[in-house]
Amino acid sequence: VDKQTLTAVLERSRQDLSQAPDITHLLTQEGRLTKTIYALAVKAVDYGEFTRIKGGAGDFANRFLDHGNYLAYGLGATATWVLGLPHGVALLHGKTRRGGLVFDAADLVKDALILPLAFISSSAGHDEREFRQSCIQTLTSFSALDYMIDHLKLIAETLGSSGGKS
Repeated sequence: VDKQTLTAVLERSRQDLSQAPDITHLLTQEGRLTKTIYALAVKAVDYGEFTRIKGGAGDFANRFLDHGNYLAYGLGATATWVLGLPHGVALLHGKTRRGGLVFDAADLVKDALILPLAFISSSAGHDEREFRQSCIQTLTSFSALDYMIDHLKLIAETLGSSGGKS
């Protein structure tokens, strides 16, 4: 992915997020950013046509995204458990999905680690086992679980010290 393009996309998203009036805007912005990152990944590996289809359907990239996201959800559940946080706390995704905090924690790493691997593995012709191994190796080498735990603690400390206003 072209670094300048990615940096500009992330900066534009950061600015939009800083001015978000509510959770609905945040979730909409998250969806837009993810869609843009899909497009960058598709272009980077010359994947061709891509439409996100959840639930194990579609091409290898879609199946790998589902598979990898579930690995991230497992880490998110582990992070919340380690910290003694109820996994169903409604922060962002809790309004729309049960176990919302798990999805929020997983979002800390999904687009950065799982999404690119799904397209790289699909383009390389990897099977499920090779993709899973790549995900586990990447999540481990980037200390994804520690990252989630540290950021959940930081968020709790920040919100706790601001009286929940952020």
